[in-house]
Amino acid sequence: MLDEAEWDELSPLLTDTIKKIKAYRAEHGCDIPTARANCSPEAVAKFEELTGYKGLGYDVLFYLRRSDYGPKCKQCNKLFRTPKAKYCAACGQTLEQNA
Repeated sequence: MLDEAEWDELSPLLTDTIKKIKAYRAEHGCDIPTARANCSPEAVAKFEELTGYKGLGYDVLFYLRRSDYGPKCKQCNKLFRTPKAKYCAACGQTLEQNA
């Protein structure tokens, strides 16, 4: 998961990647997988630099912003799905029980 400082570095690169893929498709008239394969996503390289994790596709990176999730459940160790979640979707523990 990326903290806000890391997300601020990565977010513009994700936006650029989408623009490059759209431009490549418009220029070459190809499908999305072909365009993705022919665009070098700097966002993936930046993510690898920030975290050390390799091999993730750029589309997965949109879901790794820590502030998009709630606290970690003390019962099952999974994150609450949103910051406003009242219970853990994985095990049902309520936010009050998690305190």
